[in-house]
Amino acid sequence: MLPTSASNSVLSKPDYSDVPRGNTQKNVNREVLRMVLERTGLAPTSKVLDTSCGDGEFLTALRRYWPAASLTGCDIKPTPPAVAGLRYEQVDLTQPFDLTDNGQPFDLITSISGVMMFGNTRSFIESCVRQLRPGGVLLVTNDNVLAVRDRLSYLFLGRVRRFKLLFNHDEAITQFVQQQELKRLLERNGVELQEVVYTSFYTEDLLFLPFALLVFPFQWFYLRRLRNHTGHALRQQLFGFRSLLGRHYIFLGRKQGNSTL
Repeated sequence: MLPTSASNSVLSKPDYSDVPRGNTQKNVNREVLRMVLERTGLAPTSKVLDTSCGDGEFLTALRRYWPAASLTGCDIKPTPPAVAGLRYEQVDLTQPFDLTDNGQPFDLITSISGVMMFGNTRSFIESCVRQLRPGGVLLVTNDNVLAVRDRLSYLFLGRVRRFKLLFNHDEAITQFVQQQELKRLLERNGVELQEVVYTSFYTEDLLFLPFALLVFPFQWFYLRRLRNHTGHALRQQLFGFRSLLGRHYIFLGRKQGNSTL
């Protein structure tokens, strides 16, 4: 039985099987919900902002388990999604924005399949971090353009799978944001990247498994030798074997207490 009133705990065994896919790759909303409930350590009374929230599929799923949470959503469209108790604002996320309520920062900010659809990623991350409390969590997901399938596509066609060589003026997905750049933006804004998860594995991508097995030893050796402040455990989360086949990745970052934003 789902909770129907304010509670300090979530269901002991959440059912992720019926989490709707929404406007993203398969299993992304499901995995983000799992990480929020099981990995963030946040209270079910948290203040949550879901940027580029679309039709509210993720927020609807979250509301089932966090009925007492304060939910805010924003997107470019004027019509709010049908989510119980949602505070909604129409926002252009390419520009600086502030959706805090009377200056109260958020505990959790999510961006699910958003950064590939609007420009000015630096400004977007800065705005998110500015509205996040110290110790709060920023969850950002994006399409993986470094999978073996994308690398082969670039080798033969000069393009990765999700991005055409030519865009129409009204094209929706145009922003090429790689993992290392998103990691850099988080760190520059005082957010520690704590966990990276790859998801959206398709049976058809098993055709590329032989290529992944060929590439991975070289990639692993390169990462081991690369001089960088990033620890080896996080390097393997970022560019481990799953990164060669998963179509989507999720970053879980936590705002550090000494961040000036």
